Amino acid sequence: MKITDISVTRYGGDVEGTYIGEVLIVHLSTDREITGIGFTSAPKGMGGIFQELLRTFLADAVIGQDPRLHDDLWNRMFRAIPRRGGEGFVRLCMSAIDFALWDIKAKMIDAPVSTLLGGHRPMIPTYANCAHHLAPDALARRAAEYVDKGHRALKIRGSLTHVSIEEATARVRAVREAIGADVKLMVDVNGTWDVDTAIQQLKAWEPYDVYWLEEPVQPEDIQGYRRVKANAGSTYVVGGEQNTGLTEFQSLIDDAGIDIIQPNAALTGGITDWLRIHAYATARGVPISPWNLQMVHLHMAAGLPNVKWVEYFMPDNALLGIQTRLFTGPSIEEVVTPEGIFLKAPAAPGLGLTLDPEMAERHLIAN
Repeated sequence: MKITDISVTRYGGDVEGTYIGEVLIVHLSTDREITGIGFTSAPKGMGGIFQELLRTFLADAVIGQDPRLHDDLWNRMFRAIPRRGGEGFVRLCMSAIDFALWDIKAKMIDAPVSTLLGGHRPMIPTYANCAHHLAPDALARRAAEYVDKGHRALKIRGSLTHVSIEEATARVRAVREAIGADVKLMVDVNGTWDVDTAIQQLKAWEPYDVYWLEEPVQPEDIQGYRRVKANAGSTYVVGGEQNTGLTEFQSLIDDAGIDIIQPNAALTGGITDWLRIHAYATARGVPISPWNLQMVHLHMAAGLPNVKWVEYFMPDNALLGIQTRLFTGPSIEEVVTPEGIFLKAPAAPGLGLTLDPEMAERHLIAN
């Protein structure tokens, strides 16, 4: 079996008046009449660079190769640009091809990608992303609405790029009062604090029973993570959404000692590299809670034992950008239980990615 061609299509523009970046969709053709679909996101102004990289260096690394050999092809892509050229945003481009490879492999056996991972969990636990940029009272009302629908864990944002420390505290206070004591409350600060701020805020937020503090310091500040963890009390310290590769996650686990890691399959270079991180974390007894990308991470959560839950973005969330809106599949089907809202495991072959024709036509960027 051989890969015969690669096509890369760009999409972008405004959704509900907000520019939400670009998405590049990759189709890998094979000599078996099976086509794999993958995608990646590009920052504003970089879509053309991503497209050219995918069509040249990375295409040359995979065309003519066997798509079933995902590990070999990942290494070929990673080494396609000499002198560690496979780092940085190249991993984002690699992920699109890697997703398509796994899509092909699963379609060959007419099964979802989760089946290739060896396990089956029919219902996936979730926590709700409630990181709406609203005033504290309005955010508290939105959080209470989520709880009324059945959510038993939710996450808000307190990063300095959007709110002051005082308003972050007001958000935490208001949301905790609105959702009650029995719902898990997580706070994400996107790596915008320093160590002292994180330690002081953990002390200040003790009355509000924060379940976890996410990315308290910059992703490369391993010793900073370690100091925050040592002073976190009963609050979990989690992170990794901006980290890539097994080496960085080994440091987060072994040197920083954080409680839960959050690898993102798109940022780290695809499912292939994500699985290396999962294997190491599992061996070290550290749970995984993947960040964002719910339509791909659902497969990992369904097929692997050490995925605690997935981050669930509802349609009312502005963070749900064009990347998700371009696809009508995989289908998202909720099951409400006393323990919270679960999502049914994917059932369609491959990743189950299906383009929405109307959205695709509206947001197509011509070459």
